[in-house]
Amino acid sequence: MSDQGEQDRSSARHRRPSVAVDTAVLTVDVGSGALGVVQHRGPDGGEWALPGTFLREGETLAGAVLRSLAAEVGLRGSRPQQLHVFEDPERDDRGWVLSVAHVVLLLAEDVDPVVASRDDVRVVPVHDAVGQPFDHDAIVRLAVDRVRQDYALQPDPAGLLGEAFPLKSLQALHDAVAPQPGPGESRPSIDTFRRYMVGKGLIQPTGEFARKERPGAMGKPAELYRRAGESRDGLGIRPVRQERNRAERPVDDAGPARAFGELGAHNVAPAIQRLVEEVGAQVPLTLTVMPHYVAVRRVGEERVAAYARPQTLSVGLDPDDAVTVTADHPDFRLERTSAATHHVHVPAAALHEPAHRQAARAALEQALARITGAH
Repeated sequence: MSDQGEQDRSSARHRRPSVAVDTAVLTVDVGSGALGVVQHRGPDGGEWALPGTFLREGETLAGAVLRSLAAEVGLRGSRPQQLHVFEDPERDDRGWVLSVAHVVLLLAEDVDPVVASRDDVRVVPVHDAVGQPFDHDAIVRLAVDRVRQDYALQPDPAGLLGEAFPLKSLQALHDAVAPQPGPGESRPSIDTFRRYMVGKGLIQPTGEFARKERPGAMGKPAELYRRAGESRDGLGIRPVRQERNRAERPVDDAGPARAFGELGAHNVAPAIQRLVEEVGAQVPLTLTVMPHYVAVRRVGEERVAAYARPQTLSVGLDPDDAVTVTADHPDFRLERTSAATHHVHVPAAALHEPAHRQAARAALEQALARITGAH
């Protein structure tokens, strides 16, 4: 066989995919407390989609993101954060394309002038970003989850407020990013927010005060704070749950069920439903619809092993086990809930990959066995 023939055979065996970047540019409107996502469409008036492009030779991923944002939606100077690699060989009908998803968070007021000047760019509420091509719906969900978790753990990690800011502005930003409080919950008061941020050493006063917006305005100028560093707290700032009767908490009047199809209204992702029901075929389970999730318990147990939320399965494990699982699977998120229990948050999008699905199933089985063994 000729050398050329051997080279051709080697090239066929080592065919390489194209690499693309897709970016969820989230906008936060502090005034209305809303999260949006930037979409664009091409000159042919095609589908609304997230901005993205193919990686060029010698280009970094971040460089490709910045180039696509400038060219497609007219945004510059952002700081992209990697989210996830979508690697299904069949995900793109144009060929074998890996997509490295990113997220960027910006203030809505900084994006509004761009949107107003272009017909091919728009901002839609994140919950309306559905029916997009490729994996763009999943990218938006992952981006929202990442941003909300980051803001639950750190003061303005994206630096939208600048180096110094009034406490009230920081709270307003965090309230806008966070999910809306559910029934029986309310936003933390400014005093609770201050105690958390200052008490945990997350922010510290600068010794300076904000300028008054109007000359002669009454009242003391607002004290300015700055971020104290990269320290992270495992629990985070959360809605304050008001006291209520436990008997009033379940939403489904029919009571617990053994399968999602037997439940009343819920919006748990099908991938999460399938995983839970596969485990339920081996370990008898009861499922109960709550205001924001479906509680997953072993039959005869009071304690909840997992929480099936719309796009996330949250599994309670021993701290060491939870740390190990999330270290092995970076797409899973770790929440250090307490000294006795940490939660592993598994996004529904990750369950389409066999290795992640197997790890999530093993974690759920472990959580159910852990509760049984606690007696």
